[in-house]
Amino acid sequence: MDRTTTMILSIAAAGVVLGVALLDGQVPLDVQSFADQSSVHTPSTIHYTIYAEDTTLEIAPGVRVEAWTFNGTIPGPTLRATEGDRVIIDFINNGKLPHTMHFHGDHNEKNDGVFQEVLPGESYTYDFIAEPAGALMYHCHVMPVSSHIRNGLYGAFIVDPKEGLEPAREYVLVKGEYDFQDQETWTPDYVFFNGYSDQYWQNPLPVRTGELVRLYYIDMGAIAAFGFHIHGTIFDTIQSGLWENDPIKTQTFEVSPGNAAIFEAKWKESGRYLFHLHGVPEEKGTMAYFDVIDPPTNAVDGVDIAKTKSIYMWEWQKQVFNELQNADPDGEITEIEFDITNSHALHELATQKPSNEITKVVETNSCEIEKDSAIKSSNKSYNPKITQVNVGDTLVWKNSDISVHTVTSVDGLFDSGMLMKDDTYEQTFDEAGFYDYYCVLHPWMKGSVKVV
Repeated sequence: MDRTTTMILSIAAAGVVLGVALLDGQVPLDVQSFADQSSVHTPSTIHYTIYAEDTTLEIAPGVRVEAWTFNGTIPGPTLRATEGDRVIIDFINNGKLPHTMHFHGDHNEKNDGVFQEVLPGESYTYDFIAEPAGALMYHCHVMPVSSHIRNGLYGAFIVDPKEGLEPAREYVLVKGEYDFQDQETWTPDYVFFNGYSDQYWQNPLPVRTGELVRLYYIDMGAIAAFGFHIHGTIFDTIQSGLWENDPIKTQTFEVSPGNAAIFEAKWKESGRYLFHLHGVPEEKGTMAYFDVIDPPTNAVDGVDIAKTKSIYMWEWQKQVFNELQNADPDGEITEIEFDITNSHALHELATQKPSNEITKVVETNSCEIEKDSAIKSSNKSYNPKITQVNVGDTLVWKNSDISVHTVTSVDGLFDSGMLMKDDTYEQTFDEAGFYDYYCVLHPWMKGSVKVV
């Protein structure tokens, strides 16, 4: 087993059968079948190792972007446990920035992945009981959170109910977004499932007529909720992806950012049945379909068709997007030419309010990184924003915020590295002039030093 996901499973009550299926006689599918789902699960311990890694990936044909990932792909590994299991996750940050793993579900604060920022080269262990049962998620929660998520730091966390589930063919769909100019925009360039635009149009999801299909759908985007629509059937929806919620009949169902749903559907007749987000996102990378065919007469239960044994299709899905994304840490980023007359940048310029604020120059040898600076709407930053010192003076910055920050010059002359709460950084200025700097982690934070 490679290091992408290190799993140590101690399962007494459930047998696991691995198989290979040929749904159309040509495409081999690695599937996973849970053989015994009738008895109540005995809690076990599941151990994962997750790495934060910087790389480049393709998110559409010929479009390669910089990506911050968990284990080298977007999304990261789908973590799976059963309600009541103990889950241990060793998180190792091999990226260039601080990161965390924030899990949705029930746990205490030290396992919440917010204030315990993990610096580059360091690690942290999460240890909690898996609950509640349902389609949950995990993502980096270092601010600005939307940037860390859109750059790729997210994944699905599935918790099965301890009583077991009705057998089904199971797929995982994690919605993500990407923008070339602004990862906090409301109008991203791409909206996709599992990290690659329209991948399930060229690689449709295989299904058999009459079998139950279960979709674990996770919304890790930032745009407003759009309806998830499945063609050719009225389907059951488990709201918020929590099994304790009763299913409802739906033709389309809206899922908002940070939420989830479980969709269950069947088709009586063979055919190509689309699924996509209704509205603008269907033109930005979410067009896909199920390829429904009749089972062969000699179909093997749990391998060719899900009758009494579930078939978990994640390994096949992972194989597909791994090949499409083609991760390469040294890959060349695709250069995109922007038409200013047809971009959201024009809207930003048009709606920008003129500022009458006059930034005050303060003569001092100290500068504070203010509390709550990591929250953009707080309007907190370096204080003072413009500091005046004399040639030969040393300026001292202190981080008074709970989040990690940097003091990094625009021209590369100085860089504090990662400053934790109450850390200080000193820089001596030997030549007169203006020195602009910013925070790498929160780039809206800007300051200047005037040396006279």
